[in-house]
Amino acid sequence: MSSTVLVLLFLWLSSALGLLVPQHYCDNHFRYASNDGNRTYIGVFTAPETRSRSLNINLNWQVTFEMQGRRNMFVSPLTTYPSSEEAAVNIKNGQPAQVWVHFINITNELPKLTSLNLNGQELCHSAPYRLRKTRVTVKHHMYITKIRTPIVPTTEVYPQLYSIE
Repeated sequence: MSSTVLVLLFLWLSSALGLLVPQHYCDNHFRYASNDGNRTYIGVFTAPETRSRSLNINLNWQVTFEMQGRRNMFVSPLTTYPSSEEAAVNIKNGQPAQVWVHFINITNELPKLTSLNLNGQELCHSAPYRLRKTRVTVKHHMYITKIRTPIVPTTEVYPQLYSIE
């Protein structure tokens, strides 16, 4: 089943459940998904494919989300997806690196992705909400060393940066 069909199915199910899914312009690098039978929601980010023959891969992710109005924390730290070990195997097999966030206390609207940067390059951007919004920026550093057979991943989690406007 294609990713477009899955996204459309998720959006249809979300609308049936009354959950608002904000528009974003990052289909090649970001998708909303659900866990636990649609009780919790996550956002998964995918790096562009590279044909790097380098033995060292350095990825600095920076992601910004917004929610309308004033909100407490609504996004977890950005972490390697699906896990450090599985990501290392996936990257070794030529698949792109991925990270994810867990959306916290979401009842009626998912946070809007407004910016995705990887190694200082903006991969996508969406218009921010007007005033009365809460913005959070999360960062994650992945450094992967390819050894002849296994890949050894290391990750670094940064604290969230919030601003209320």
